[in-house]
Amino acid sequence: MSEITPDIRYLNRQQIDMDKWDQCIQQASNGLIYARSFYLDSMSKNWSALIWKDYEGVMPLTWNRKFGFSYLYQPAFTAQLGVFFKTLADHSVFEHFIQHAKSHFRFCEIYLNFANPSAENHLRANYVLELGKPYTEIRKYYKKRLLENLHESESFHLHYQVSGDFFSVIHLFKDQYSNRFVHVKQSDYQHFEFLCGILFERKMIFVREVKAKSGEILSASIFFMDEQRIYNIMSVTLNAGREQRAHFHLLDQLIMEFSTKKLVLDFEGSEVPGIAEFYRKFGSVNQPYPFLKFNHLPIPFRFFK
Repeated sequence: MSEITPDIRYLNRQQIDMDKWDQCIQQASNGLIYARSFYLDSMSKNWSALIWKDYEGVMPLTWNRKFGFSYLYQPAFTAQLGVFFKTLADHSVFEHFIQHAKSHFRFCEIYLNFANPSAENHLRANYVLELGKPYTEIRKYYKKRLLENLHESESFHLHYQVSGDFFSVIHLFKDQYSNRFVHVKQSDYQHFEFLCGILFERKMIFVREVKAKSGEILSASIFFMDEQRIYNIMSVTLNAGREQRAHFHLLDQLIMEFSTKKLVLDFEGSEVPGIAEFYRKFGSVNQPYPFLKFNHLPIPFRFFK
């Protein structure tokens, strides 16, 4: 670690200059929508931050309290946080950010972002696809099995269409998958709906659906979008949709719609092998991000999560 301690300050939410904060996230090469102030305000129970120099680098600290201790946690629907830099900084600066975080919190289970050093930390898979090429060029890298599935979907005469009804997708997602995501609470869904409303006003959210020839909804997805990425934030496919390869069709048509745009399609990867393989079929590449965990709680609290 560098002998010179960088100029890093700890600020409470009320002390942060939000214009400078969001400017840093927008200008950072590793900037992500999850770190924008309105996103953190919507999804985190509490958050403070570490600020390097005049917002040249920032680290959101999403926290809660239990047993009298403040701890860092990852909010729902917030894949990556960590340290964001306007310009690339020395590795030692990143290490100082982590040491500062440890000086304020005794327990931590959070995900950093793809540009943060991984050290010995566990890496979570995340698949991304560059869209800045013609559709025909992107499709050349589709896997054979994906092309077969898309060919199958053509026989069902599916309809890919624009929608702004994110509320219906959220409710459909809860109905279909709530038992798979037991860690997501009702309050998390409420906060997510509120966030979607903010993004709708900012024109940073859109919905795409695939319907059967009869008009029946088969698959639907909510996507967030900033200056750099499209985020596959929430998707749901019904049983009939799986039989008709509706989600294959939805993502293929999305890629066609946004091809040539200088954007990255972030599939929001998965540790589930089958889902990871599904995303790889589109020619995406793994852009993993690290998991940071430390536990400096006193005994006996150290053994409670």
